[in-house]
Amino acid sequence: MPVAARASSDVAGAPAPHAAWPQPAIYRLRQTPRSKPVSHRVLSLSAVAALSATAALASAAPAGAQSKEIYVSPSGNARGDGSRSAPLESIQAAVDRATPGTVIKLLAGTYTGRVKIKNSGTAAAPIRIIPAGNGPVNVTYASKPQSCTNSQPAGDRTFTISGGADYWQIEGLNINNGIWINGQKSNSAYGWLTNLVNKNNYLTRRAVPGHGARNPAALSGQIAYLRKVTGAGDMDSADGIKIIGNNLTGRGIYGALTSNGVISNSKISKIPCGIGPGIWLMTFSNNWKITGNDVSDIAISKAAHFMQEGIRLGSAADYNEVTGNRVHDLPGDGRGINTDVDGSWNYIHHNTVTNVAIGYNDQMSGWGNRWEYNTVTGYRTYGFGFRLMDARLAQPSLASSSYLSIVTCNTTAGAVGNAKALGVGAMMNGTFTSNKMPFIWLSKNLTNYWSARGNKWNGSSAVPDKNPPQSTAGC
Repeated sequence: MPVAARASSDVAGAPAPHAAWPQPAIYRLRQTPRSKPVSHRVLSLSAVAALSATAALASAAPAGAQSKEIYVSPSGNARGDGSRSAPLESIQAAVDRATPGTVIKLLAGTYTGRVKIKNSGTAAAPIRIIPAGNGPVNVTYASKPQSCTNSQPAGDRTFTISGGADYWQIEGLNINNGIWINGQKSNSAYGWLTNLVNKNNYLTRRAVPGHGARNPAALSGQIAYLRKVTGAGDMDSADGIKIIGNNLTGRGIYGALTSNGVISNSKISKIPCGIGPGIWLMTFSNNWKITGNDVSDIAISKAAHFMQEGIRLGSAADYNEVTGNRVHDLPGDGRGINTDVDGSWNYIHHNTVTNVAIGYNDQMSGWGNRWEYNTVTGYRTYGFGFRLMDARLAQPSLASSSYLSIVTCNTTAGAVGNAKALGVGAMMNGTFTSNKMPFIWLSKNLTNYWSARGNKWNGSSAVPDKNPPQSTAGC
């Protein structure tokens, strides 16, 4: 969960700016260093709502997989052999029997009870949980209600993937009370990072491979490094988890110390207070593709803004791609898409956010995050925000301020009241190009050091006007 950092103006030891980012094709999903391509089909959101095309999810397993089927039915029998004519009675029973390449097919109906996943598939032979194709599948679990003052991610979810389990795909289901993904000893990694954040020690935490500079190839050494510095020799990330075409209510998707996954074409809504964001990745969760999802209706939190956001990348969640998502109708201080607490080198593009307090927010110590071709309408405070809490600093801090931000071809419209298209508290080496942001706010301190700290607006190092000329040239 987010932690507060003390203010610091120390910018000594800053790494050199990263090389220019390559311009990727729209909606291209990068292959990650540790994963192999996996063929799958996804549902459109309309198909999720109707679940009329669930049979399409029973497509062939990836090439090279040794596939076998296990059928499950709400009216199944514990003595069943898992065939269609003699299905098992619980998803858990099928999960416990599954081996790499297994396809667990759920016959239509409602399944009640928590599903705990601890075994693994492989990149070439993931384990899949899909509808059998004869009608909608509902999976629910009576999670314990949370207080609206809760400030931690609420566990106790319907699907729990833990112990570093790898390569599972959950597809085409109606899931009440969410999905929890937890790498082995993720708390050790989180505690180590949090201690350094509270001490404003950015040099030590940025020494983690791939975290201090844009170098995705270095991620291959990240877990080994974290094992050494934390003393948790059995630390292991949960890799290759894919959540595709599901309809989630009650609780969303949370992941810690998990990498190379996919959350796509899912609908997440009706999240009560005290649960957390619709999609929340944190603690060195890297290389996720979050694409084509619809997130809305996250209840107002009495604890903090980070408990009522749409999509959140925090606590050193790096190199994630967030594209083609729609986040809308978040009440109170609800914020659309956010990075926080060292969430860095993420690529957020071609998303739409509507009816929120802040559309897109680069919060504490976001380095090298790239925001492009995003749209926000109906924003109540800011369309885009960059480390607003550091406005008090006379100089930006590498321990807490935005650094190397790339902000290109974004559009704001429909401000509510006196809301501003852009607000920036503290930033260094930020680049704004061809954005439609008609009314902006820069902190007084930022205007004093804007040029000296390498910030640019449409190619100029001069401080932009409060109402800068609007141009989307080159977009």
